Amino acid sequence: MKVYNLGLDLEAGKYKYETECFKKLLDKFSPAKKTPYTVEFTNQEPEKTEAVVFNPEKKLDLVLNDLDRVEKRILRAESREEQEALESARKKLEEEKFLCDCDFEEDRIIFLKQLQLLTFKPAVEIEDAGLPEKIIETLLFKAGVILFYTVGKKEVKIWSLKRGLTILDAAGKIHSDLRRGFIRGEVFKCKNLDSFFNLAEARMRGFVKSVDKSYTVEEGDVIEIKFSV
Repeated sequence: MKVYNLGLDLEAGKYKYETECFKKLLDKFSPAKKTPYTVEFTNQEPEKTEAVVFNPEKKLDLVLNDLDRVEKRILRAESREEQEALESARKKLEEEKFLCDCDFEEDRIIFLKQLQLLTFKPAVEIEDAGLPEKIIETLLFKAGVILFYTVGKKEVKIWSLKRGLTILDAAGKIHSDLRRGFIRGEVFKCKNLDSFFNLAEARMRGFVKSVDKSYTVEEGDVIEIKFSV
């Protein structure tokens, strides 16, 4: 995830985020390689970022910047549908509301996404930068992103996925071949890590569940994809 930082005392760069579950998996499996979740904070090229963190003093700057872009685009709207979408966004911005916190019809969202408005991205107001880990945790929740894990002797890795997506989507995140040749998934919960010694015991005691492609991935799931291509 790449995040635009406006006004926070936070050094630009990439930050590694390790959850408690991730640390437990490292202890349990002792992999040769560990790959935590990485978030990059930047104060450059905001249009290329996926989310925003900002100091409360900068809130109005974000709103006014988007309002200016919307008003300019209204003058060049190419259809009635686009103009209506822009007018609805302008009304919210004039009320100093962030567009990410407003409900829009799907056909209007299409037009608003094209403008790359900063207040339309998941945005979090933070008064004190504090620990980057806390900011990342808040951002993930705001963006509707969950973390799942893959484990093995070679590597333990954190992956991200939009909340509500399936294990088939998760398979595609790992590798396109896993999605294409998906047979089934095997899942266990991080919360059960203390209940078994290894995966063989976890399977024997029923902590590992076999799921089909419609299974909705949950926060803290550890998954393995069985596939054939």
